[in-house]
Order: sequence, then structure tokens, then C-alpha cells
Amino acid sequence: MNGAALFLLQSGSPLQARLEVNVFSVLIILVAIIFLLALIYIISKAVTNYHNSPAYLEKKKNRPTSIKDITEIATVCSLAKEEKDVLSTICKNHKTPNIKYTVRDYTSMVSLFKEQFKIYDRTQDEAGKFHLFTLQKKIFKVYRQATFIKNSKNIASETIFTITVDKGFHHKLQMRDNNTDGIVLALPAKINKDAFPKPLEKVNFIFEVEDGTPYNLETRIVRYQVGKENENQMVVVHSDKISPLQKREQERAEMNVTCNFHSVKVVAEREGKKEKIRYIPSEKAHEGVLEDISTGGCRLVSPLPIKADQHIYIDGPLNKKQNDHAVGTIVRTTKRSDGIYILHIKFIKIDTKVVNRIQAMVCKYDD
Repeated sequence: MNGAALFLLQSGSPLQARLEVNVFSVLIILVAIIFLLALIYIISKAVTNYHNSPAYLEKKKNRPTSIKDITEIATVCSLAKEEKDVLSTICKNHKTPNIKYTVRDYTSMVSLFKEQFKIYDRTQDEAGKFHLFTLQKKIFKVYRQATFIKNSKNIASETIFTITVDKGFHHKLQMRDNNTDGIVLALPAKINKDAFPKPLEKVNFIFEVEDGTPYNLETRIVRYQVGKENENQMVVVHSDKISPLQKREQERAEMNVTCNFHSVKVVAEREGKKEKIRYIPSEKAHEGVLEDISTGGCRLVSPLPIKADQHIYIDGPLNKKQNDHAVGTIVRTTKRSDGIYILHIKFIKIDTKVVNRIQAMVCKYDD
């Protein structure tokens, strides 16, 4: 073996040297990548912890509402352009903090809606009021958490219970007390307690929680008693036989006001290529009593045997204040055991301003 060959064996070939350099470079790159990934993880973890911290959430919650926030709410709630505009106006007028958080606070939203209603009322903006109420309905439908009642011990004080003791007779009993022994209900002042079921009998009540969800309660009467100011009261035992019922499409307000109603003649008239329907009330008026009302219809009591599928013109204090009128269709008639008729009416022609006044009464915005 000559000297040149011995030198190559001792020092290695140029190819081997290059391979060693490449391996070393790869190792450096891998270490750098691992270090970078670790750094990214540490930073990401720190950012996540900060975003979940009370300080950040409070800051985010209290920042001003942005157009992007309103657009996001509009998408989630399927708001029409007019409703989105009302929401923007509310946020602007009242400097509402991040609406994505505020919208989950029922009390805060009611306050905002009520204040905006007062502004529209002062400016007589009926269109604004109308879209305000439709906005409110959509917002609460998405963001308001339903209240689930599983035991009568959890029913809120001052709740109104409805009981049907005879066909067509619906009596309202207000809760006076909800204690460990049971529920104390006040009987209507003008109703004799003998008209109600006897002690130990089972009874069914309908009641509504704050969000308007109706429930059926099956319980048993313990006794009748006389409360303060000689008020007749019913005491019932607690029960877990509570089941939610289908919620009404439109919220209703209980009433007991006198109104006039007229039969209606329907006339179809041509206006160019379009046909216009006119509802002409007769001159003869009949007296009835409005028992409840919503923006979609009402329940009217009358001694007249009026059949369903007829049109009716109602004139009276539809919001318990000023007189208004509406045209409706009688969808169902119920005859009570005393011969009085209950007319279940669906409105088919009613002015926007009247709808707004009824809705304001239902929401207690006109107090």
C-alpha cells in the first residue's frame, strides 16, 4: 500500500465529509424546529390562558359594540334589515357594551328595549315600535334560556294559576304564599268557594313562568281557609306532576273590559288589476267583554250564540286605555255551562299603531 492510499484511508473521502456536514445540518434544523414548536406552544398556551382570564373576559365584555358584533347577532337571530337597524340604533343611542354579551342578560335587554320604545313613542315612530317588538321576540327566542319547573316548590311568588271548574269557566287564582307545607292561592272575590272542588280532590292548574312558557300542574286540595281581610283561600299540596305545554305564538294579556262588536260585510273591489277586500261593519252594535288579547287575536264573551267562521268588528279599549278597533275571524265558539258564549277571534285587519299599543301593554312598556 503506497503513501497516497494510506492518506485517503486515514483522512476519509470528500463524499464522506459532505455527508457528515449534511447530517449535522439536518440535526441543527430539527432542533430549531422543535425549539420553534415549543415556543409556539408556550406562546399559544399563554394567549389562551389570557383569553380565559377574568380580566380579559371583562375587558371584552365591556368594550363598545362593533358593526361586526351586530352583524353576527343579526345572522344568528335571522333579523330582517329593519330589525338589524333597530338593534344598531339601540347600541348607538345607549352606548351598549359588547352586544354579544349584553344580549344574554334578559334584564339588561328589557331595559334597553323599554328605553328605545319610549324614544319611538315620543317621536310617534310606529314603524320603529313595530320592528322593535319583532326584534325583541327574535332575540329572546334565541338567547333567553327557558325556565324549567320540576316541582311546585320552585314556582315564583305572585304567579297566577288558572283553573277550569266548569265548561268555559276559567278562574284566576293568585299565589299568596309558597311555603314548605304547600301553596296558598287566593280565590276570586266574587266567587263562592263552594263552586270549587272539595278538599282532598285532585285539581289541575295552568300557570306561566316569566318567559311565557305555560305549565300544567296536577295537585290536591288540602283545605280552604280565610286569610287577611276575610279573603277566601285554597291550600294545595306540593307536587312534582308538572309538565310544560306548547307556548303561544303571541303573548297575551288578561283583561276584563267591556267592548262593542258588530257583524261585518265583506266586499271585494277592483283597483286596476288588483282586488281589494273591504270589511264593512254593520251599524248595530252588541256589547261583549274582552277576557284576553294579543297582537294576533282575542277572547270575547257574549250572550249571543254566534257561530264560528264569521267576521267580526271589535271596538273598545284594546289596550285597556283608548278605544281602538280591529277586524277578526271567529275561529272557534265555546258555550259555557251558564249559556254564555266565548268567541275565540283571530285578527285579520288591524292597524300597526293598534298592534303596537297592544304589544306595549303585554310587555308592560306603557306603565
